[in-house]
Amino acid sequence: MKISIITVNRNDAAGLRKTILSVAAQTAKPWQFIVIDGASDDGSAELLQEYAESISYSVSEPDKGIYDAMNKGIAQADGDYCIFLNSGDVFCGPTVLEALQDSGAEADIICGNAIILEEPPRRKTAPGEITLRTLFNGSICHQAALISTRLLKEENYDSSLKIVADRKFFLNNLVLKGCSYQNINVDIVDYDITGYSARNRLASEQEWQKVLAEMLPERILLDYGRGTSGALYGNGAYERFFLETGRRNWRRPIYRMVRGALSLLGIIVPAARFARQFPKQTD
Repeated sequence: MKISIITVNRNDAAGLRKTILSVAAQTAKPWQFIVIDGASDDGSAELLQEYAESISYSVSEPDKGIYDAMNKGIAQADGDYCIFLNSGDVFCGPTVLEALQDSGAEADIICGNAIILEEPPRRKTAPGEITLRTLFNGSICHQAALISTRLLKEENYDSSLKIVADRKFFLNNLVLKGCSYQNINVDIVDYDITGYSARNRLASEQEWQKVLAEMLPERILLDYGRGTSGALYGNGAYERFFLETGRRNWRRPIYRMVRGALSLLGIIVPAARFARQFPKQTD
């Protein structure tokens, strides 16, 4: 298994250096490392020259956005699989590619674990199976996914989208086309949550709602709970609060506070003892 690592960058020289060093430290061979820089003016282009021996292909030129840059990388890829590391993302260790090659996985899309760099760090494991529900209100971690180069060359990312083209690709190929999927228990990437999509969750969810409306029939949207995600839209204050509590990891504390209040109410008011039936832990 030959893996093509694709990194896109725009004015993040510090993050780019971290990613380059992480790739260069990999013990497994062969691999291909492609860096697409969007005409940065912060010294990123100079880094491409500094680490030229570790980079298989690089270019620094204007692009039309992150997915246009990724598509440029895909055009240069010659590995069996592609994996996308944004500037600032790093492999979990020097033997990650070796572990991927030794896994024996051969599916169209292979997904491992991501270490989310927040306080405290947490592991996002790959789902055991993919269904429409998996991708309707969530996604697999793009940086922890090995994607068949053949698939990516057949269907590039939708460069008209700013944030969710990878989610659209996964939905189309894994659900609508039925491409094969396999999860593996390998920690692949330390995921930098300061990336564009993480910093623009509201815009991301709004763009995703538009993609769902374009790709899925209305009755499926209704069946899969337009209210689960779509009901947030149209109330800017509420949706900002909902997404901000998720970003700050406040949802569990808020849940515990509400459960505690209901439990106290159940002690004071016998009729409210139903509250004690609430689960003590959430995902």
